[in-house]
Amino acid sequence: MADPDLALELKVNPAELDGCGQSAQHIGGLIPGETSKLTDPCNQAAGTLKGWRTATAVHDCGANWKTLLDKLAGDMSDVGTRLATSAGYYRQVEKDVHGHFKGQGSGAVTPDEPDPFGTVLTPAGGKAQ
Repeated sequence: MADPDLALELKVNPAELDGCGQSAQHIGGLIPGETSKLTDPCNQAAGTLKGWRTATAVHDCGANWKTLLDKLAGDMSDVGTRLATSAGYYRQVEKDVHGHFKGQGSGAVTPDEPDPFGTVLTPAGGKAQ
């Protein structure tokens, strides 16, 4: 049976991650200003229903919606920050990998650690380096 993980391919576009992250942060920042507009009408409606059981329900409904939407705003801002941070990590890794491979093929690479096996690199048809 074929390994299903072999078919997986992950492509990341750091610019798209940044864009999504900035959008999420922007929208998350706008939500609290809008939720503050929710409580006054609910409180006014509840005030006109004094003596009715629904007054408390209307008030609580508005307050609960505000609480949930404010939490959503915080979550969106957090996720936006994480997306932007991830984009930065991807960019840094690509830069590091590019820097590591820069100069490859221009001669023998000197490893950071001594080779415990005494490996000798021999180009095809050439002599040992």
